[in-house]
Amino acid sequence: DPDSYSTIWEGAKTDSTDADHERVITALRHISEGSELETYMDVDNLLRYMAVHVFSVNEDSLSGMMAHNYYLYEYNGRLNIIPWDYNLALGGMSGSSATSVANEAIDNAFAGTDFFDTLMEDETYHAQYYEYLRRLVDEYINGGGFDEFYNRVRGQIDALVEADPNAFYSYDEYLEAVETLYELVKLRGESISGQLDGTIPSTSAEQSGSDALIDASHIDLEVMGSMDIGGGGGGFGFGGQGGASG
Repeated sequence: DPDSYSTIWEGAKTDSTDADHERVITALRHISEGSELETYMDVDNLLRYMAVHVFSVNEDSLSGMMAHNYYLYEYNGRLNIIPWDYNLALGGMSGSSATSVANEAIDNAFAGTDFFDTLMEDETYHAQYYEYLRRLVDEYINGGGFDEFYNRVRGQIDALVEADPNAFYSYDEYLEAVETLYELVKLRGESISGQLDGTIPSTSAEQSGSDALIDASHIDLEVMGSMDIGGGGGGFGFGGQGGASG
């Protein structure tokens, strides 16, 4: 019944027809049944997305408590995800510790979302997800790609930040923030490598009380910025005069 999906149609960002709606409903039905997944999901792209997203530890997202900040995209009957709003990644949501962010479990990040559970229940897709995580860590984080990006961006903006007359933070605070970001990304990569090879538990339940986790307790996440729900100050303002500090 198309009326059962009214939230999707009412939130559509493009004009859609009854035929479009039927394609989405058909795809969702097959996904819920776990049948013909590659016909109705852009499986490879979704697995790549899952790997990068899980690395980012963005709780203000589809995998967070509110399960939002994404678009469902359909093309020729196949469904895909277009994510957005990553300014609170790497522990930007209040209440996280650096150790919990560095060790965020890779195997139940999307708990409760049938869309991704369907993929993870398939051994082949689960193995491919693991392979994309491994490549992300080995080839990008530890293989020079991240360092090149980090140094290039700092070379482009350091002087501009230092000279900014309207900065929310001092230049010394900025330097501490970007150096903390670099260290946290490296520790995240170290934990994921351990989760992939089995030396660190890969589910939240198994991680509870484990002494195998990467210790990041010396890191103060608020150095990288904090969320200010009321707006104002130098945090991530929601509906106020806040400044983005990530």
